[in-house]
Amino acid sequence: MANKSFTNRTDRRSRLIGLLQSEEYWKTADLREQLGVSQRTLMRELSELREAGYPVESDRGRGGGIRLSGRWGIDRLNLTHREVIELILALAIMENLQSPLLTGNLKHIKQKLFQAFPQKQRHVVSDIRKRIMVGNNAAANIASHYGAPAPDMSEEIAEAFLGRHLLEIDYQAESSDMTRRVIEIHYVLLNWPIWYVIAWDHLRDATRVFRIDRIKRACIVKGHFRPRPKDTFATIYAPFFKTI
Repeated sequence: MANKSFTNRTDRRSRLIGLLQSEEYWKTADLREQLGVSQRTLMRELSELREAGYPVESDRGRGGGIRLSGRWGIDRLNLTHREVIELILALAIMENLQSPLLTGNLKHIKQKLFQAFPQKQRHVVSDIRKRIMVGNNAAANIASHYGAPAPDMSEEIAEAFLGRHLLEIDYQAESSDMTRRVIEIHYVLLNWPIWYVIAWDHLRDATRVFRIDRIKRACIVKGHFRPRPKDTFATIYAPFFKTI
């Protein structure tokens, strides 16, 4: 019975937060009707929300009501490591574009988002963030010749990067020569809108930078790789890029 009561209270609390977030104001009578609770129970729930840090305000008089004011967290938001990275990356790209409107708090939002996740997930996300770098926008003459790769190939590249899988690619150089290589993608770089991968190339037994739109085929092959010393790649990216 105690467990059922706890579950009911948890569900009621979640519903109450959802209701308060869905409208600017609520009359207490309407909240009671929605939740099926007494005035006393509703007042107790609202009081406990305030104690938990939710900015619940009550406005008396005609036209008043119960509302959430200011800021509140994102309730029950469950994201995978990859979804977290994609969200932080999107914020980092917007920050790097230096738009004059609505971008002043992006750095703080990234920090808050990162800190909001459990320690175990935070460690994984932190490791991947250090391997994604953003630089200046690509020069117009270079960007004009860039073509985004097919979605399925982009997914294969992303999976190899995130999971540290070996990746076999067919790469077309600027001279149009085509070579087949097996690479380890240690870092990815963005000069908007052009993506590059910084990798260890098994064919050349050395570090190489590959422009993603010149990768004509990508296929994950058997085997994983361990991180190589950062100094192996530092001279390539350090002067030009910052991690997200």
